[in-house]
Amino acid sequence: MTKEEILAGESEVLEFKRDVPEQSIKFIKTVVAFANGKGGMIVFGVDDKTHKIVGIKKSEVFQKADIIADTIFNSCEPKIRPIINLQEIDKRYIIVVTVPSGMQQPYYIKSRGITEGTFVRVAATTREAERYMLKELVLEGENESYDQQPIGEIVTKEEVENLCDKVYDFTAATLSKKERTALRRPTVNQLISWKLLKKEGRSLEATNGFRLLQGKNEDFPDAKIQCAVFKGRTRGDFLKRQNMEGPLFEQIESAYQFVMRNLPIQSKVKGLFRHDASLLPESAVREAIANAVCHRSYLIPRKVQVALYDDRLEVTSPGTLCRDITLEKMREGMSSVRNKGIAETFIYMRIVETWGSGIPNIYKAMQESGLPEPVMQDFYGDFRMTLYWEKFGTTQSHPIPPNPTQSYPIQPDPTQYSEVEWNLLKILKGNPKLSQSEMAEKLGMNVNRLKYYLNELRKAPKPAIRHVGTTRNGYWEVLVDI
Repeated sequence: MTKEEILAGESEVLEFKRDVPEQSIKFIKTVVAFANGKGGMIVFGVDDKTHKIVGIKKSEVFQKADIIADTIFNSCEPKIRPIINLQEIDKRYIIVVTVPSGMQQPYYIKSRGITEGTFVRVAATTREAERYMLKELVLEGENESYDQQPIGEIVTKEEVENLCDKVYDFTAATLSKKERTALRRPTVNQLISWKLLKKEGRSLEATNGFRLLQGKNEDFPDAKIQCAVFKGRTRGDFLKRQNMEGPLFEQIESAYQFVMRNLPIQSKVKGLFRHDASLLPESAVREAIANAVCHRSYLIPRKVQVALYDDRLEVTSPGTLCRDITLEKMREGMSSVRNKGIAETFIYMRIVETWGSGIPNIYKAMQESGLPEPVMQDFYGDFRMTLYWEKFGTTQSHPIPPNPTQSYPIQPDPTQYSEVEWNLLKILKGNPKLSQSEMAEKLGMNVNRLKYYLNELRKAPKPAIRHVGTTRNGYWEVLVDI
């Protein structure tokens, strides 16, 4: 411990005590909180308000160090074994108690019991753990995943088949024809191997993850994504907002489409066509949202938040980083998966590539686009990823709308549409019954990107297309002359 570190003040992993208090509970709470988190140090002999080194009397320093060691050993369950050092700074003695991050969470004060005696660290303060925090500590201590916990409900064969169909259909729609031929539909055995189902005799028991993938929102009221567009650069006036519900993978897609619809674009007219470019790389947007849904804590009563401002996109997910993961480790591709069953499903669905790949992919995409590095924050029980864009002159959020006085069919000016949109209109005009994957293949893009352009053409003030009939048997009608 250096003088400079002391002057920097208290933090999530550092606390000061002027002296060893007579009531040991005053520092034992912090010892327990450090063991339940990332570890930390308590420095006795430093004023916590002024950061002045007041010191412990030389004649008392060894005795007080022994008192601290005995009190920690006798007061905590499971046992906590700190490292205690004596140090001299400016001719004053301090006692530095280093508490390691524990492997047998939750740690608690024996005299208070596990419910009232468990404490956690939030920023530079120590707080009693709320019920959901305690549950999460128990799972982490047992190396268990919340989404893989059985919930005591038997599922029917129809429910299992329905989820397998949804997962397969959603995945197949994003792949090329060649990739689809190699895709295998998930089976009940696969769901069991991912621990999303548990065998109970001849029956199958649902887990939290199974219900979340089904989209049972009544069971998980906070398993949603809140999307919003704010005016300016602060969280004040809403311009738009929308809650995404249903199966987790559908929420990710809906939130991604919301961002792409409302993300400013830079537009340039070259020749006959308008060329649009998003101010953020699409892959980075998708990865940020998918990462938030996959790795959030579903025990915390808060929702994932996706917020667009004039200069940035913020994606905030409930739950801090796992104790053995730092922001630096995440950037290098190290991860500790909070929801292992959901993660396995997302890997199958190509929503994420592999464990730990999301953050490095976001950094790479931003760098290749010449944009500022992403900003990651682990704070107050949440994790936030912020993607900034640079100003490129005049931007607009949507293609230039047709003249509202015109009636159908419209004779469009090509500069109303980007070259991609114009080509898409011609494809639909020639073959209105094409599937989305077939359209994407003709345009040389993935289906997720195609959906953005379909939405732009369909939801413009004067729509250029509309879908008639059912999803499987319908067709696309082009509403403009081309």
